[in-house]
Amino acid sequence: MSYSTDSDREFIAQAMPAFISEAAEQIEAIETLLLELEEQPDNRELLDSLFRCAHTVKGSAGIFGLHRVVEFTHHVETLLDKMRDGDIALTPDISTLLLQCNDQIKFLVDTAADEDADTPEQKDTRADLVIELRALTEDSQAPAAAPVAAANPTGPASASGPLLWRIAAQFGPETFRNGMDPLSIARYLAGLGRVISVRGSADAVPALANLDPENCYLSFSMELETTATREDIEGAFSFVLDDCEFDVVAPETADQKMARTIEEMPETPRLGDLLVSVGALSQDKLDQVLSTQQQSRAMPLVGKPKLGDLLETQAGLAPEVVAAALGKQQKLRENAPSEERYIRVQADRLDAVINLLGELVIAGAGATLLARETHHASLIEANLQMNGLIEEIRNGTLGLRMVPVGETFSRFRRVVRDTAASLGKEVNFEIVGGEAELDKSMVEKIADPLMHLVRNSLDHGLETPQERLAAGKSRAGHLTLSARHETGAILIRIDDDGRGINRERVLQRAWNRGLVEQGVVPSDNDINMLIFEPGFSTAEQITNLSGRGVGMDVVRRNIEALRGSIQLNSVPGVGLQVDIRLPLTLAIIDGFLVGVGQSKFVLPLGSVVEVIEAANPEVRVDAVGRHVLELRGQLLPVVRLRTLYTVESSLPDRVSVVVVSSPRGKFGIEVEVLLGQHQTVIKPLGRLFKSLRGISGSSILGSGEVALILDVVSLGDLVTVDRHASVANAAVLAHAPAVV
Repeated sequence: MSYSTDSDREFIAQAMPAFISEAAEQIEAIETLLLELEEQPDNRELLDSLFRCAHTVKGSAGIFGLHRVVEFTHHVETLLDKMRDGDIALTPDISTLLLQCNDQIKFLVDTAADEDADTPEQKDTRADLVIELRALTEDSQAPAAAPVAAANPTGPASASGPLLWRIAAQFGPETFRNGMDPLSIARYLAGLGRVISVRGSADAVPALANLDPENCYLSFSMELETTATREDIEGAFSFVLDDCEFDVVAPETADQKMARTIEEMPETPRLGDLLVSVGALSQDKLDQVLSTQQQSRAMPLVGKPKLGDLLETQAGLAPEVVAAALGKQQKLRENAPSEERYIRVQADRLDAVINLLGELVIAGAGATLLARETHHASLIEANLQMNGLIEEIRNGTLGLRMVPVGETFSRFRRVVRDTAASLGKEVNFEIVGGEAELDKSMVEKIADPLMHLVRNSLDHGLETPQERLAAGKSRAGHLTLSARHETGAILIRIDDDGRGINRERVLQRAWNRGLVEQGVVPSDNDINMLIFEPGFSTAEQITNLSGRGVGMDVVRRNIEALRGSIQLNSVPGVGLQVDIRLPLTLAIIDGFLVGVGQSKFVLPLGSVVEVIEAANPEVRVDAVGRHVLELRGQLLPVVRLRTLYTVESSLPDRVSVVVVSSPRGKFGIEVEVLLGQHQTVIKPLGRLFKSLRGISGSSILGSGEVALILDVVSLGDLVTVDRHASVANAAVLAHAPAVV
């Protein structure tokens, strides 16, 4: 890159992060669209979207003078253009080529500010790709399009030569502060063709005393003669959409002018009246057409013709004029809301707001506590109203960080495609429930564990086509990545129909490594979970994907760091199901506050089913050593917090049992005091408490006390017993601290 002035360099430095962020989204979209196009090769809409993404990257890079990106992307754009014209059909080889090209575009964008990072190996790779691209486009027997003309063959440029466009732009006062330079946009437009005239305007410039040197008051109008399309010209303003009002007007035919007049008209309910009002049709001609339509009603076999068809055939109106009028009517019927607008906010700013919101929640709880102590009814009511508003602000603010997990899931299409190809396997990959939302920070942190689990299913789980056919299965394996909300958490499931976990091999390897005492046979679930031990692997040989026993322990550690849990359900020869449960957010939750002695605990409100009171004799010990309570004819396991965490307490005459739901089933938690619903700001535990089972975090109450947040999932693992477990395992569980 080279820039002529210091102002140009300053503009690039300020605007480059925005370009890289925008380009990264387009590059990710290109990959997703390519993978979808493989499944739907005849989908023209996907192909058009793919072309627009590539064109946007090229156009934006041109504004910044990134010639490497522009030149390379142009070859990709040419191939996509040929595909849109039907000269070239998408094949698996072409799809692979385009994916490799997209990887190179990503590399060029990521290294836009550092040309030294472009190694000779990368240049050679791009040169080879360009050779392949040119071979395809030249062999298609169609003339190669010029860089600008290739942008959109459906645009208004015609064989008669360039057209004269009129461009008007009014930049907002924040343009400079946002790192944008109107002069660079004007220069880019000049590069699209021949500038006939440019006129600046000083109408927005205030008196000198009121002039702010950091504000932008610039506006200009330009006449540009070019073969470029409207999309090319409007692309010059893609980075200033929020700071600029612009209008691009092309020369119009009489029919185009009529269609635009219709589009700009106020609401007119009837098609004929609309066309008469703009002069496209006389009233007499309209009456004749309506008469013809009315007469057709008396002919049932013929049927009533559409008014639009009669206007074209009988009145001689151009199809585009009729289409514009019908489109106007359709818009009025739909009464569509205004187009959604988005604003980019830096993640650290949003995190700061949420942290302040957490402090506000704590302060609000403290104010409510003080108000109750005063017994002043008006003050209590005012605090309740304030807390209601705080809760609404909390829900709205946390919603800003919630994003669909489908955005992360879609990245795995490429992983599955490439990994399956390298392993010689055929895989049908399906994504379910991608619309389920999760905190953005958690989505980013769960991506790597999911990546490892998906690759593990492809490598260890799914068999080769020959092995599957021999086992009576379909030639192609099935891999499903799904998500759904479940009791205040999100369940992410990776499901394959492969060979499952070979428990005998896992157990033998565990005996050999001393993880399990020789001769001891744990439960099936415990054997499955052995694969998460550090360095554990059952692979016979090391490959570039797996075999070293590195990764699965990190997967579990990363998931547990998010206050989540992972569970394996495997049927040998049938498949493996990996369940990951995560809280919806890392910041604030609705909790149910309880007390044991002087200690306070918080239960996630979404896991609470009901609360019952019980006298001490009703809680008894069953045959396997668990504390249980009879509830509607069923035995409910009960955990006593005062025993589990050695809380000093004089047991009252009556206690309460909070019934909660976990993935392992329902169980009860015995507590002494019920303190009601409580907005809980989650604070991380220190290193000293990281290994404390059953606790996921802490919270500060309005009184300044610290309450521990209970992890219902891990507590459920402590107090429930697998029905298929051996008697030896039941005896071990009876001596566990959770059930003393």
